[in-house]
This record gives sequence, structure tokens and C-alpha cells, in this order.
Amino acid sequence: MRKLFAGLAFMGLTGLIGCEQGTPGGTGTTGEQPMYGQADDTFNLSVPLTSSSIQQGEAAEAKIGIKRAKNFDQDVTLEFADLPKGVTVDPASPKLKSSETDAKVTFKVDDEAALGDFKVKVTGHPTEGADAQIEYKLTIVAKDSFTLSMPKATPLKQGETQTVTIGIKRDKSFDQDVALSFGDLPEGVTLDPSDPVIKHGESGAQVEVAVAEDASLGDFTIQVIGHPTEGVEATDEIKLTVVEK
Repeated sequence: MRKLFAGLAFMGLTGLIGCEQGTPGGTGTTGEQPMYGQADDTFNLSVPLTSSSIQQGEAAEAKIGIKRAKNFDQDVTLEFADLPKGVTVDPASPKLKSSETDAKVTFKVDDEAALGDFKVKVTGHPTEGADAQIEYKLTIVAKDSFTLSMPKATPLKQGETQTVTIGIKRDKSFDQDVALSFGDLPEGVTLDPSDPVIKHGESGAQVEVAVAEDASLGDFTIQVIGHPTEGVEATDEIKLTVVEK
């Protein structure tokens, strides 16, 4: 689902490019402006007409377009301001050369980025003349995520074997496979399988905990790490008590 979301986000970022939504720039902006169209020696920037949505922890490519009027053939450097907390643009200052009609940039959103609707100010600096400005509408939404559910701690005797279930709770449309890995095990304790996978349609994975006849006695904590196909890992712990047989 994350791949699907990224694909839809890409379409939203690149598909609906509008024109003349902002303030024009160039040397032609100093004179009287026409009622329709663009004055000679000016340019306008264009961005998607609708707000572009990106999840926390994701990155998506976008296009900033340029419409050049007659006689305007300058290079234009773009700059971005008022970015939401946790959001960056790469490259930070792309250049639209005189022969180019758009610039590709990537919005990168970290895992803790601010949520909500934002307006990013895009400024185009020509070689000569006035700047052009436009607003890029950006929506940051919560990432699809998951948490692990650990079995209730029960004592295991030396020489005993017990099957436990490690569950998963999926948020929203999260439907990825999640591979499990484990931290250091107590001496004499083994897990089978040692690397289970919770498939996208499953609610958990069963693991057999085997305690050897001479296993160490006491209370132990085993770290469990859930590795999704894409995105942020989740961690939890299995509490294990080994008692004398």
C-alpha cells in the first residue's frame, strides 16, 4: 500500500500543473500589464492546482513549471520558503535554464514532520528583473504504521517447549509484510522459526520457544524488531522466565 500511496502522491505532485497562479517576474513587469496573457520579457511559475499529500517518512517528486513570454530567455533560480517543520526540498535551489520548461524537485518528509495543510512560497529569481512568486500547497499526513503485540509472560521450565504468538496491530491501510528478528537469547533458549514473517493478511506469527534441560534460570527480556517492507521499524520485548524443572 505504501508503494501505491507513493504512486498516487507522485501523480498528484506532477499531474495537475496550473499556469499564471502567482506573481509574474522579469524586466517586463515594470511597465503596464496587459489585461490578458503575459507582457513581453516576463515569466510566470506554475505548480499543481490541488494540494499535494505526502506521508510522514516519505519522499515524492514534484515539478515547478515556468511559462515564458516573448523575449524572456533568462535562467531562473528557484528558492523555497515557509517549509513545514521536518520537510526539506532537494535540490534546495534548482535552476531553470533558458531552454527548460520545468524543474524537478523532491519533497522529503521526516518521520516527525508537522501534520496539516501548508503553503510553501516558491520564488523564481531571473538573471535580471523582478522575482516571480507562487504558493505550492502541501499536505502532510500521518504515516501508515504498525505495532507489535507480545505474548503474556508465563514461566517455562527447563526442558519445556511452548508456542507463543507475536501479534501485529496495523494502522489505517498498512498492509505490508513484516519480518521479525530477535535480540540476544538467554543461554539454552532457542526460537523456531528464528526469523518469522507476518504476511500482509495475517494478524501474527507463531514462534516455538524451546528451553534446554540446562538453560539458565531467571527472568529475561528478548528484544523483538519488526521490519516492514518499507518505512519505520517497530520494536517490543518478550518477557521470559525460566524456572527449574
